[in-house]
Amino acid sequence: MKGLATEIVLLIFVMIAVYLIIIAVFIYARNRYKGGIIEKVINLIIWTVGFLLVADVALFLSSTYGLQTAFTAHVVFKIIAMVCLSIGGLKFFVYK
Repeated sequence: MKGLATEIVLLIFVMIAVYLIIIAVFIYARNRYKGGIIEKVINLIIWTVGFLLVADVALFLSSTYGLQTAFTAHVVFKIIAMVCLSIGGLKFFVYK
């Protein structure tokens, strides 16, 4: 059982590293493509990936606050990320 917990923690660290790389790439792209709809899309992606990052970091709360609290925070931040993506995407239908 201890080996499985170690593998899960390592997997979470890898996911966090991937999220940070994605955010860094899109921040670089946002600095390069200032203004217009491209910058708005890049900001939308950064916000969504940021909330997904926070959702995965919330899993580390399980050792302090218990599994139920950590999983609840994880699900709440995933829902916030999806709502951010959907509301931001809907704005592009009315963008002029």
